[in-house]
Amino acid sequence: MSIPSIRLASVCACLLWAACSSGPRAVRGSDEPGLDHSAMSTGLDRKDLQQMVDENMTALRGSAIIKEWSNQTDRDKRPGLAVLPMENQTSEHIEGSLSALVSDVETQLVNWGAVRVVSLQNQQQMIEEMRRQSGGAFQQEHVAKLGQQVGARFFIATKVTTNDERVEDQRRVQYFMFMQVLDVETGEILFQNKTNTTKAIIRD
Repeated sequence: MSIPSIRLASVCACLLWAACSSGPRAVRGSDEPGLDHSAMSTGLDRKDLQQMVDENMTALRGSAIIKEWSNQTDRDKRPGLAVLPMENQTSEHIEGSLSALVSDVETQLVNWGAVRVVSLQNQQQMIEEMRRQSGGAFQQEHVAKLGQQVGARFFIATKVTTNDERVEDQRRVQYFMFMQVLDVETGEILFQNKTNTTKAIIRD
């Protein structure tokens, strides 16, 4: 083989290697602007969940019950409130994200200063038993018992639900997040709000 032929073969081999190595690669969000904002599928992602939580918390902060509690100047007399684990009533595997959002809700409540926030971190075994006995939901009598044990008069209960629609090769999924503030002694709903987000696969 002549020297020019060898050189040509080497160049072709390098080009072939470059073409084959241009497959998927790992990237950071900070290296790819907008990566965390683009939808990858119709499933719920962290941005969707955070948006719905923030909208619910904005509504809660402006509610009558928070304004009432904020008027209590004696910190020791402010009501005890705990945040229940968020219920996932969708087919999405979002339990990890929902657990992280409970901490976000607690952080906002602490910073508002209107209530004494009671952590349920050490009550996971009791919470799981409550869920097992009631088929995944929280029943009034179980929540009241938990409230007595941890010293919380009020609870925030949140659930995520979905509605899925398909037409030929197009799909639209609507997700809803319901948030309530409950009086555990009476079962009275002191605050309730619903937020939603929609994800879709469409054809141009």
